[in-house]
Amino acid sequence: MPARIQLVPLPPDRPELNPVEAIGDVIKDRIANTLRKTLDDLEAAIGEELKPIYETAERVRSLVAHGWLVDQVTDTVTENSAVTCWE
Repeated sequence: MPARIQLVPLPPDRPELNPVEAIGDVIKDRIANTLRKTLDDLEAAIGEELKPIYETAERVRSLVAHGWLVDQVTDTVTENSAVTCWE
């Protein structure tokens, strides 16, 4: 593991603390309770919902940038890190 990477342990019984869960929730909310004829149709629907998320960094930040996580990153980030975009 590179020295500039610091893992933040998450409790196993708290999925809401995992930033990726927010993206999964958005996708599930949009595609749930809709019958798709084929797996390809389901994959296309998921892709349509993911597109606005991955096209805009600000959208990703709004979903995954929990205050506690941003604070943790800010406390450990160096000036030359790619993570400085969070500020």
